[in-house]
Amino acid sequence: MFNHTFFVAWFRRLLDDVEALGKSNAIIVLDNAKYHKGLPDDTPKGSWTKAKMMEACVALGIPTEPREYRSTLWTKLKKHVADNVVPVIVKMAMDRGHDVVFTPPYHSDMQPIEMVWSYVKGGVGRQYNTSTKFPDVRERLDREFDRLPSNVIYDCICHTTRKDVDLSAYLQSLNDIDDAAGSCFSSDSESDSDGDSCDDCDLADYDGHELPFLPLCD
Repeated sequence: MFNHTFFVAWFRRLLDDVEALGKSNAIIVLDNAKYHKGLPDDTPKGSWTKAKMMEACVALGIPTEPREYRSTLWTKLKKHVADNVVPVIVKMAMDRGHDVVFTPPYHSDMQPIEMVWSYVKGGVGRQYNTSTKFPDVRERLDREFDRLPSNVIYDCICHTTRKDVDLSAYLQSLNDIDDAAGSCFSSDSESDSDGDSCDDCDLADYDGHELPFLPLCD
């Protein structure tokens, strides 16, 4: 079963391979699968007893009172975890000079490997018939990977790169408009005595980027 323990072992081999290739400061892009974001085993958990939570608060230097409810202790610990604890593989990568970033949820089209995997599975699936056995599936899967065209991989990478560029431009355009609107409101708050209002600011004259339409799929 592919779980966090298995993935950590695989990720360690990946880091070894990256360094064997002489690569440094690599950026490793992952989706939000649960096993990608597993935390260290000693990370405080909501299932702990009050006594154990109290001990954790003391060890972490979090102020507490003996009469505080367990739910209150967990609120404090949960915030500490969110602010200070990173997933195991993120720490592994950081310790070896690399970075891990996660794509937004529900954006598998921003992962080239997902598109390649879909292509391979399609080739295997089209060979299915009522006599297909598991050994047949494995043999076909290996064969599809062996004959995977390099141009398919290249096209998948180009596709996701375009998605990233388009999304970046879209988010930047939103930031530009927010900045313009913020300047407008800021000016109003400083001149309330003049009777001015934001209605006097014509955003139609704003010289920023026009909001583009960003389709999630081609």
